[in-house]
Amino acid sequence: ILVFIILSSISLAAEDPVRAHSPRNHILGYFDYAFTSIFTVEILLKMTVFGAFLHKGSFCRNWFNLLDLLVVGHVVQCVFVAIRTIGNIMIVTTLLQFMFACIGVQLFKGKFYSCTDEAKHTPGECKGTFLVYKDGDVSHPSVRERLWHNSDFNFDNVLAGMMALFTVSTFEGWPALLYKAIDANAEDQGPIYNYRVEISIFFIVYIIVIAFFMMNIFVGFVIITFRAQGESEYRNCELDKNQRQCVEYALKAQPLRRYIPKNRTQYRVWAMVNSTAFEYIMFVLILLNTIALQSKPFNYVMDLLNMVFTGLFTVEMVLKIIAFNGVVTGIGGPHNLSPLPRQHYFCDAWNTFDALIVVGSVVDIAVTEVNVSGSPCPLVPGRLVFGGALQCLSLPPSISSCPSVSIISVISISVISIHLQLRHHISI
Repeated sequence: ILVFIILSSISLAAEDPVRAHSPRNHILGYFDYAFTSIFTVEILLKMTVFGAFLHKGSFCRNWFNLLDLLVVGHVVQCVFVAIRTIGNIMIVTTLLQFMFACIGVQLFKGKFYSCTDEAKHTPGECKGTFLVYKDGDVSHPSVRERLWHNSDFNFDNVLAGMMALFTVSTFEGWPALLYKAIDANAEDQGPIYNYRVEISIFFIVYIIVIAFFMMNIFVGFVIITFRAQGESEYRNCELDKNQRQCVEYALKAQPLRRYIPKNRTQYRVWAMVNSTAFEYIMFVLILLNTIALQSKPFNYVMDLLNMVFTGLFTVEMVLKIIAFNGVVTGIGGPHNLSPLPRQHYFCDAWNTFDALIVVGSVVDIAVTEVNVSGSPCPLVPGRLVFGGALQCLSLPPSISSCPSVSIISVISISVISIHLQLRHHISI
């Protein structure tokens, strides 16, 4: 049902409001009939399951079900909860907006006026007509009337100031307003180039306080609201949040499998490549290799460094292949012992990625040395700079967990973004 709601919203947004009888609207009309039929079937199914009117818990005794006959109840419920949660934040933001607008009125009241003829700086001078040359061509002059006009966004009163500052907070065309404020001279005086550069501090402070600080607080409260909505489903549960997470973790937990070789020499190599010191040494080498890739003036030296780093990464790959060429031992005990194929190095996606980068780098160096003609090699574009840059992504396990955390965060943020987009779509 949620998928059909999203598709219905997209269909509604795709309609042509100007040409009501356009072919696109004609096709979308059939989709509208289909979506309406699907939502009608949904309501009929709910009435069949819960009943219509008579008994307690029936469909029509739920106000949100009645509201669902007209609009989407879940979206409206989230909007109401969000409004209750962020109401205080909106009040504080409005008060700060009002405060900055009052300061802006004191600084810029009546100072955003200018003449259409930039050579005139007072209302008395801004009279008559002047010549304008199209594209600087003196052979095509045009006569324009001098007009003393105000900027579309100004600080002549508090409401106008709040509107002007709102455009600044959206980062849409705000540099033009900043330049007008810097050039502002005095009341009934035209602008002077860079008259008060220090006035830009006012806009910088406003952006930091409103656009950055308050907006982040707003987003944080929205996230808290959605988490609270999710927790409301468990309000009758005897377990608290931490206890539920422990139970969920226990149900989803699986035995870990460690590659522990039995050979003593091989075990020493395995312990070395799994040590924290080895991880950070390789991480430093990756960073140094990236810095070497960025340096272009000393091509010969950089080529030598590239060979050195490629050799070190090759040694790392060989050591890991030796270390992980052993028997798998289950953490749960002897009953979890399970012999697997002898090559366990490529079972890890990061190790496979490492191997691809190292092999590609070796091929790049070999082809470059063989290709003495100086013509670029079509098989290895850009001397594998792209592959070398991707080597930075191959971080130690303790560091490479950051992308996984980012992916989980993106999934949560995407749900909130979809909800905000639906609110924006409904308001339009």
